[in-house]
Amino acid sequence: MLKILKIILVLILFSLSVRILAMDERIIKANAYYSDGMFQEAIDAYEDILKTGMTSPELHYNLGNAYYRNGYLPAAILNFERALLLAPQDKDIRYNLELAYSQITDKIETVEEFFLARWFSALRGSTDSDHWAVASIILFVLAFAGLFVYFFSRTTAIRKITFFMALLFFIGSVTTFSFSYNQKQRLINRNRAIVFAPSVTVRSSPDRSGTELFVIHEGTRVKILRTISDWLEIELEDGNTGWMQEVNLEII
Repeated sequence: MLKILKIILVLILFSLSVRILAMDERIIKANAYYSDGMFQEAIDAYEDILKTGMTSPELHYNLGNAYYRNGYLPAAILNFERALLLAPQDKDIRYNLELAYSQITDKIETVEEFFLARWFSALRGSTDSDHWAVASIILFVLAFAGLFVYFFSRTTAIRKITFFMALLFFIGSVTTFSFSYNQKQRLINRNRAIVFAPSVTVRSSPDRSGTELFVIHEGTRVKILRTISDWLEIELEDGNTGWMQEVNLEII
């Protein structure tokens, strides 16, 4: 029985190693297409890899670059945004995303955030969910260690210091946990999308008879507020809201 289990384990590991090797070869091939200036072939190769369920910031970043070099901004922006969700600290992704946004038709002014909210948002985006989770665990352990010293130390000065240190570590643990949770929720509940239609009329209600409010163009990012049938209520960066059909968007 033990021998059979060992054989099964070896076969599983062999199968996994073959799949990983094959995937590596496909990525190498896709990268070679890009290096040779064969951008459409690179796009097709990267998209085929994504269809297998594999995802990574590097893969979306490379695909975004291929779309950008091939002159299709909406798809480039979409993949840069997806890459940034997975690696919010990556400066190259952020730079290329801003470069792509600078070339779209709509120049929408964002609503000014309170400086503390802006600072916390930047801090939260300085690394990904997994790193914040690790930081939270480490800080929690340090807080527990501080409390341990506080309860068992007989020196008043040490008790005071360890109590305040434990309190600071606990606050840091809660804060980093909230950052990790927020980053994870952004990955799971994706409520932002990129306009893919050349131009879309945003209406006051979820039907074609609704009043025309404004027009937005391909490459614009919107926030999805709610859904009714195949209509989405969206919000722009400047706070304007309205309804448009789902077919015109791709979820980040």
